[in-house]
Amino acid sequence: MKEPIFIKNAKERYPEHFQISEMVINQLHEWIDRTDIPTPQTALGIVKFASVIRAFNLYRSINVLLETDHWEDAAILSRSMFELLLNLEEIVRDKENAKDKAKKYLRFQELQKCLYQINLIDYEAQTGRRSKEQVSKLTELEKMTKSIFTEFLGKRRRSEWETSWCGKSVYKLANDSASPMRIPQYKIIYSLFSDFSHSSPYSVMTTMALDITPEEAERLFQSCENAEKRYMTLVLTLSTTWLLEILFIGKCEIPLYDVKWNFEVLKRIYKCYGVESPKLPWE
Repeated sequence: MKEPIFIKNAKERYPEHFQISEMVINQLHEWIDRTDIPTPQTALGIVKFASVIRAFNLYRSINVLLETDHWEDAAILSRSMFELLLNLEEIVRDKENAKDKAKKYLRFQELQKCLYQINLIDYEAQTGRRSKEQVSKLTELEKMTKSIFTEFLGKRRRSEWETSWCGKSVYKLANDSASPMRIPQYKIIYSLFSDFSHSSPYSVMTTMALDITPEEAERLFQSCENAEKRYMTLVLTLSTTWLLEILFIGKCEIPLYDVKWNFEVLKRIYKCYGVESPKLPWE
């Protein structure tokens, strides 16, 4: 019978990295969860605030997975964080149209809710859990949805509906971003993280080791440790910086937020990489 191999989890192996995520989570918990924040009164404010909350929730989930050596699954959520940032950047890219884009974003949300309901009714009808009267209303609901959300009907595409609120692919969003880093992030990082999201062969086999002895497992662990740390650090660093960028865009919706704190977090990240952080004007 093979003896189990006990290895300290990532949080215990790399405490200096998780001090960063703990710092971020604790501070945002004070600014968001423990503070009475006024309800946004505009579509743009609602989208910004909701994006910050979504980003914070994603980050907390990413941290839990990273702490217990599930960087592959954390990468899936990190990809979601990247898309969240790209969509938010698209909304605020043009100040004159930001309000209209925010309204369109919210309208697309309502369309998604309607389509989900239509699909659910159709599924329940196919499995015999809907009456004939209820099923007859499905066509009416579909027609009503098309009449209300005409702007999102597919144009020159196989799909009946647009798959994006703004009609842009993730690559297009990255390309249109004001940040020159978005395309490199898309090409190198987004594609890797997508492998795990889509359960590609690479993602399925990445943690598989067949019929090996404890000694072989130990050698395998040693050989993989550097790669594991590199990927864990990559996911943690990118998720943190993307969260900071989302916070900066939505700063007006978080009353206690201080932009200087962003740089304190970045200092910690520089330190983990052994790089001296640049001097700031107020230092």
